Amino acid sequence: MVHVEGRFYCMNYSPFSVLGYDISINQWSKIQAPMRRFLRSPSLVESRGKLLLVAAVEKSKLNVPRSLRLWALQECGSMWVEIERMPQQLYNQFAEVESGHGFNCVAHGEFVVILIKGSDKALLLDFIGKRWVWIPACPYINNGGCGGRREDGVDELHGFAYEPRLAIPITALLEQLTLPFNSFTA
Repeated sequence: MVHVEGRFYCMNYSPFSVLGYDISINQWSKIQAPMRRFLRSPSLVESRGKLLLVAAVEKSKLNVPRSLRLWALQECGSMWVEIERMPQQLYNQFAEVESGHGFNCVAHGEFVVILIKGSDKALLLDFIGKRWVWIPACPYINNGGCGGRREDGVDELHGFAYEPRLAIPITALLEQLTLPFNSFTA
């Protein structure tokens, strides 16, 4: 599940669509995913305050090449616009490594990381620099420092976006200060 601008979003896989829960009005909505019948391994991420859908497009009968694409949900909340597409030569390398196992995505700020399932390989997309790069192998993966070992003994990377913040529970403090003073008599 991903949180963007007061809403939680998650994928519905039959068929692919995006479900949104608006916290302020306690209501669910359904958003049609772009090219939904042709998506593989769709992931939702938040990047720079926008909801992004990252997925491989796999349909040989389309007049477009197979690719990995990113779409952003527009302000209206029901339309998607393609914002990035992996270069075809890089996608061919990616598809060879990924071999149909699927992938997961993690985003933070202007970066999106694509983690290939069953692999220690990952790609980084830098939106600002408009470049895709393979992330160097993690030297600690065999020690369990960066990823994990699956049941079949294959090492793979796992990730999640985390932005620690210093939060002060000021609301509770203000409520305590505004409570009427009760005097104690013994």
